[in-house]
Amino acid sequence: MSRFGTLRVACADGVGTITLDRPARLNAYTPEMGEDLVEAFEALWADPGVAAIVMTGEGRGFCAGADRQATAGAVGESGLRLGEERFLTGFAERLAASEKPLVAAVGGAAVGLGATMTLTFDARLASPAASFAFPFARLGIMPGMGSTWLLPRLVGPSRARRILLAGETLDAAAACACGLVDEVAPAEALAARAFEMARALACGGREVTAAIRGALAAAERGSIVQAVEREILDVGRLARLREARR
Repeated sequence: MSRFGTLRVACADGVGTITLDRPARLNAYTPEMGEDLVEAFEALWADPGVAAIVMTGEGRGFCAGADRQATAGAVGESGLRLGEERFLTGFAERLAASEKPLVAAVGGAAVGLGATMTLTFDARLASPAASFAFPFARLGIMPGMGSTWLLPRLVGPSRARRILLAGETLDAAAACACGLVDEVAPAEALAARAFEMARALACGGREVTAAIRGALAAAERGSIVQAVEREILDVGRLARLREARR
């Protein structure tokens, strides 16, 4: 297990797990956590033994949003203020382009950035104690991490407008009902179910998993004609890779 200043990283049976580890602060986000997250994800992406990644939080919370000291403009130990770290300056695009499936296991409150950071993931699982809060409008700030593009695609445009404009908080059942959460699992089974989901999403092997994930991401921006063309190209490319291994 690797330990950063604000999180832990472990790997087992092809699944890497990132655990946000500031339980006394409900895993509130700081610029240092952002830098740690970038390094942790990059390390797991580069590890050939890791096929999928799970992110979760230690203790009662998943991530209680940005730490108050950070939102007040304090300079962290990294020498960065909130918004200057790599995680908030384009890393959502890197997460969306991940070649390895990403699963969020939310066992408590996911507030603000704690909620939006999971929207690029392939699956979000929650315990009954989980909640997803989007207080940006009430705080007078813009939501980030590509959430104005991602949330409508998960819950529909109308529901996304209500969530973001009204600053809604959704409990686990409501989040599951609208499509924000894929599954609600008992708290004691959440970690195991997230691990199982991660393994299932990576069942095809690295090349085909990356190809399907990439095609799905490209389809968001293109037409069905472009999607078919990409599928045909990937069919040939994957066939050549299989042939080269024989």
